[in-house]
Amino acid sequence: METSRPRPVLILGAAARIAIPIARLLRRRCGVAVDVASVSSGDRFSSRAVRKFIALPNSQVSPERFSQRLLELVRAERYDMLFPVQDAALAATARNYDALSSLLHVACPPPRVLQRVLNKSFTLQVAEQCGISIPATYHVSKASDVEGTAHLHFPVVLKPAEKKGSEKVKALYFFTREALITWLAAPSPEEFLLQEYCPGVGVGIEMLIHQSGCIAAFQHRRLKESPPTGGVAVMAIAEEPDPQLVAASLRLLRALEWEGVAMVEFRKDPATGNAVLLEINGRYWGTTGLALCAGMEFPVYQWQLAHGQSPSIPKAYKVGTRWRWTAGYLSRLHSVLLKPSSTLTPRTSRLKEIAQLPLDWSPAIKDALFSFSDPGPAFHETLDEIIQTAKSDIVRVLPRDLRLGWNAYAQIGPKARRIYLRSLILDKLHIRSMDQRTVPAGARSFVFVCFGNIMRSAMAEAIFLKVLAEHGHEKEVHVVSAGLHAIPGREAHPWAQIACEHAGLSIAAHRSKLVTIEMIEQADAVFAMDFQNRAELLTRYPEAQHKIFMMTAYGDSSERSREISDPYFGNEESTKACFGLLESCIRRLEESLFSRTEPSVADSPLENTPKAANIRVGKGISNA
Repeated sequence: METSRPRPVLILGAAARIAIPIARLLRRRCGVAVDVASVSSGDRFSSRAVRKFIALPNSQVSPERFSQRLLELVRAERYDMLFPVQDAALAATARNYDALSSLLHVACPPPRVLQRVLNKSFTLQVAEQCGISIPATYHVSKASDVEGTAHLHFPVVLKPAEKKGSEKVKALYFFTREALITWLAAPSPEEFLLQEYCPGVGVGIEMLIHQSGCIAAFQHRRLKESPPTGGVAVMAIAEEPDPQLVAASLRLLRALEWEGVAMVEFRKDPATGNAVLLEINGRYWGTTGLALCAGMEFPVYQWQLAHGQSPSIPKAYKVGTRWRWTAGYLSRLHSVLLKPSSTLTPRTSRLKEIAQLPLDWSPAIKDALFSFSDPGPAFHETLDEIIQTAKSDIVRVLPRDLRLGWNAYAQIGPKARRIYLRSLILDKLHIRSMDQRTVPAGARSFVFVCFGNIMRSAMAEAIFLKVLAEHGHEKEVHVVSAGLHAIPGREAHPWAQIACEHAGLSIAAHRSKLVTIEMIEQADAVFAMDFQNRAELLTRYPEAQHKIFMMTAYGDSSERSREISDPYFGNEESTKACFGLLESCIRRLEESLFSRTEPSVADSPLENTPKAANIRVGKGISNA
């Protein structure tokens, strides 16, 4: 009887250094076709080992569309197994676990168990109960929380308390209390873990757990990390398993009721031999390719178990196998050679890095992506890293306005970039017909939009409500503010609160919101603060282009040639100046809506506010 060909599998997550080695192995050893689907916008690669790459909607921006498209894809392609390889992929799999598990084998535990690992706080609590050492850890979300950490020793590491895959902050290192308090100045609804920095080297214990038993184990040690203070591995070596760390890892994973693959990460101090738990990756990890090169084929064993087969696990693997992620290595090398010495660890020096270059590029070292039969992925990723690094260096020496403009351009999508560039060019040519469009007099529903909804749009909403109340129109008009990249629930920035208090307003109760399609549909007018905001709005909501306006359309003749730039990287004074500009624009808006010909800008209570025409604070990557 002829054996039917195995159904294809789907790797969810476009981390090339993880997905491609798994795809190559499954294709070679299990004879299965492999597809890869993205969970974030902009992720894409190609490989001969991957049958096709599918760009799904962003799982964080459009979770419902993502879920619908993912399930349609699984049904249409009749996938047999799903391998999540990124935290965002894990989170998306957990949200759709019941539907997915009815269609195929899912290579991770159910949400009840998965959440225990995605929640770093819970993981650390269970580790302590298991007798495993953890770093001194505090929960913080705002600057005042640091007051309760008097015994905290610096440097410290700040990381999100939960793995969601959408974190803008993975890990930040602070060398002084002042720097930490400054960063936490804008309170966040997101909770962070603040941990004392633990000296030593990163050690990972990788396991495949099946029916509460460890059927395969592997250990690696990080030789180089990016950043050098501690981060992702860019060079690693396969080591003999440490019996104590293996026992601790198994004890912890059993306590969490884990099934499947996981990497338990420790920081081990070579001087004392002490090891502390950092976290658990409940998925295939960044150095997965090292384990595969050393002979521990975790994806094959997991696929075989899912299909009722008994995997043949080797008793030993090739200890001493070395691995390098070339793109990450180049990024780290660039950082070490060009960044200030204060950001480097005692074990890192520029001379040492240069001296080690010949050894780090030895032909004996396994590359994370390179294969003679499939060289494209390694070539393209390395070339892209070189180009991006070169661009970053060029941008760094540009004048401030050009640098901030480039940052704005770089963080938006291709279609939004075209709109953004067109706006800049027309502005420089003093062709401003789009910028000066005003709303119809009958408009009564308004949305003010900026980047993070903690500064400009929050102040605009408060000002408009006050101006409407002054003239008895507050019940006739609906006003809301939102951010294109807001973290929902954040308080207004302290500088914005001070600027409002200076004018007799309070935005202490304000909480940031993301822009939604419902807001746009219900609005008569949507106001953007700068060209970047407008470009993103026009790209996301092309059907609403007739109702998207620039706030400076209501500025005076000098203000109409400008954007209302983001004061987030300015200071308290520049934020007050931004408030003044917003107020003058909004008073003219209110006058036009209710057909009063006499301008009331002169009646502004902000007599001490700096002149609005002087506030070009900059635009680009921001949080306001």
